[in-house]
Amino acid sequence: MLDWCTREVRWHQEHLRLFGKIHRVPRRIAWFGMPGVNYRYSGVDHAGCGMPAELSCLAERIGANHVLLNRYRDGADYMGWHTDDERGVQGPVHIISLGAARILRWRIGDKRASVQLSHASQLLLDGRVPHTLTRTRRPCGERFSLSFRRLNDA
Repeated sequence: MLDWCTREVRWHQEHLRLFGKIHRVPRRIAWFGMPGVNYRYSGVDHAGCGMPAELSCLAERIGANHVLLNRYRDGADYMGWHTDDERGVQGPVHIISLGAARILRWRIGDKRASVQLSHASQLLLDGRVPHTLTRTRRPCGERFSLSFRRLNDA
């Protein structure tokens, strides 16, 4: 799967509008989903146009119909604080981490916690919980995150 992510996936650079300014998203993304489903976040649609064979069996076992892939090229690529509770998401998000280890942080009320996501680790995440993958100055390799979701049909 790591080789497939590195060699076969067509990665995209997204831009988001925040506070009236356009910002480059600090990572690369790709997405796959069953036709008729759409994952919309930050005002951007990620419509499903089919699931490649490399992901379809896994998505079926997890019960997902959409997967968002993030490519963190090094410690400078990150994901800011956010939740994954957009309209249409059903149940938890199933995350598979590939490549270099990185720290995922989350908070519930005033309590904070973190976990190191190592290669081939899995995490079942309640999308309502705020979480982040912060940038780091320590040298680290490339990391891929595959986040499987069950979405309502469009």
